[in-house]
Amino acid sequence: MNNTQQVDKPVATDRSRRSFIAGITAIVGAAATSQLLGGNGISVAMAYTPDPKSAKTAGKVFSQAQMSQLENICAVVLPKTDTPGAAEVDAHGFLDNQLFHCHTKGQQQQAKSILMKIDHLASKEFNKQFTACDKQQQYDLLTSLEKIQNGFNSEDKKNWKLIKGLIIFGYYTSEPGATQELNYLAVPGGFTGSVPYDQDGKGTGSLAYY
Repeated sequence: MNNTQQVDKPVATDRSRRSFIAGITAIVGAAATSQLLGGNGISVAMAYTPDPKSAKTAGKVFSQAQMSQLENICAVVLPKTDTPGAAEVDAHGFLDNQLFHCHTKGQQQQAKSILMKIDHLASKEFNKQFTACDKQQQYDLLTSLEKIQNGFNSEDKKNWKLIKGLIIFGYYTSEPGATQELNYLAVPGGFTGSVPYDQDGKGTGSLAYY
């Protein structure tokens, strides 16, 4: 993502780009990485400017309610610790922008359908919308989705992988994600908590883009 704060921008080498792709692949898988980075995916991602108010307005693909839901999902997938989480770097706004510019109408509809399914099962399980659930309830719902349990099916998980991949892509191309959190993998192929990934250290992230 593009940030208003000016930072030094070392020249990105072929090796660093390969390492970044390898790191994303380790998290979301080869097929998802190809989907995320194909076409103009990287150029659109690097041009995006985070908007701190993106969850309060309708996006290019999602309604305002869905943008708020996505902000909550981002906060569960990559939560804030001593550094900003996915919600704080506007991964939800990034996701909406990326879907609009780089993905098909069908993929956009798949993304919207899984948000509706999550909200539907939140209402069924907890008698309230996903955004009204507490963090533990939200975590439990997303864990059920990863495990294909409690009303979720394999098609739901397929649609979820696109959302999850874009959240991770957005976070690790943001300035905080690239420069502070490159060893933190909250969703390494499954929603099972933090798992360290040290194969290439910081080279697996997008540090070379800044």
